Amino acid sequence: MLGALLVALGVVAGGLTAAADQTVVHDAPGSSQQISFIGDSTLTGVRWYADYGALTRWDFVFDAESCRRTIEQSCISREGYRSENVVATMQRLDGRLGDVLTVMSGYNDPLWTIDEAIGGVIDEARSQDVDHVVWLTLRTSDDVDYSDPQEQTSINTFREYNQQLVEAAAASDGFLQIADWATYSNGAAGWFEYDGVHLTPRGVDALTTFLAGTVEQVLAGEDVSPAAAPWTVLVPGAEGDLVADLQAALLGAGIELPGGADGVFGNDTMAAVAVYQRGVDGLQVTGAVDVATARSLGVYDDPTGDEGEPAEATDAGAGTDADVPAVSAPAASAEAEPTSRSAGPLAAPGDGGVSWWLVGAAVLGLLLLAVVARRRYVVARRRARRWARVHPATSPHRSVADLRRSGRLPSAARSPGDDAATAETLARPAPAPVPDGDDPQHDSVEHAAR
Repeated sequence: MLGALLVALGVVAGGLTAAADQTVVHDAPGSSQQISFIGDSTLTGVRWYADYGALTRWDFVFDAESCRRTIEQSCISREGYRSENVVATMQRLDGRLGDVLTVMSGYNDPLWTIDEAIGGVIDEARSQDVDHVVWLTLRTSDDVDYSDPQEQTSINTFREYNQQLVEAAAASDGFLQIADWATYSNGAAGWFEYDGVHLTPRGVDALTTFLAGTVEQVLAGEDVSPAAAPWTVLVPGAEGDLVADLQAALLGAGIELPGGADGVFGNDTMAAVAVYQRGVDGLQVTGAVDVATARSLGVYDDPTGDEGEPAEATDAGAGTDADVPAVSAPAASAEAEPTSRSAGPLAAPGDGGVSWWLVGAAVLGLLLLAVVARRRYVVARRRARRWARVHPATSPHRSVADLRRSGRLPSAARSPGDDAATAETLARPAPAPVPDGDDPQHDSVEHAAR
């Protein structure tokens, strides 16, 4: 709650203002280059976790907001407001975008706005004399399960976005460059929340390291754009030319496929893919077409020559730089966005936390034990009541203590010579019952017997 309060109040820490609906400004000692970062909630994790990492080597402005769109009106975020879109933010920061503008946006953009969104950002950046725009590819791995609040976007939208980004970069003569975050992060499930796009703390470290390295290359005059859009894992429900190419490749490999290459990824196609995967060493038999399967079938020419999975050293050492001063900013609100789910001990699977299904199983087990214990208690009480009805206090099978209290046995403090008296007492008939009302103890005994 304290972290949420600090964010809401816009507390300044370490020279950075890290608050909702505000721009973070950082001045690096001795830096002569200005960089800018604008994005949606997939970039906002850097602000929420207050970890700017290697980015602090430059002067920069950082503006990332939940539910932000690129050129359309943004949706209302979980932080409770509607932020400016990317182009409007660029216009507000006119003159401060610097040498390189980095954009991480598109996850909330409807399909029909992609072309206009890319063109709008390029035109605005050119009008402000920005040297380069670096745009991160959208994730399309098999762990991605995100859609905008209006459910207008999906992994298929992200695939189309990446394709148009690569085409726009090729036509921009190097002005727009594509940083292939999708390929770089493929296979690193621990960097992301359950939806596959929002960052965990490890993901923030990895992203800031990736951004810093990419910007460094661009400032050095290198072109970082991939030759082709990153591969999107194909699963049932996918459609289009890419699916038709896949089906044609399966048929060419001698795999039976009812319906032929119709461009629709259905159950028959999934079964055919699984048959192909079983026949090729090194492929996981999933029925989904990942990078390795696509490359094996010849439907994807991966320029990197590998599956794009980040090296373990990159994951472990992400965001570390001995020469970079630490950036201090308020902690993220636990209620801000889906990313906050990994901040506690019940983190999403793959981020070192406890799986939700394990917690549920433990709770169910405790409830079952409570029910069993309660049942045993009830059974024991019923057994005791039945014994009381069958063996009331007036039963002749009373204990020695009962006989002593009734006077039919002498007290325990007696002399050895009292054995004869004891025998006589035992042989003596029981005293006549006292009329009701004269002996309260008898009344209670009679009531218990009844």
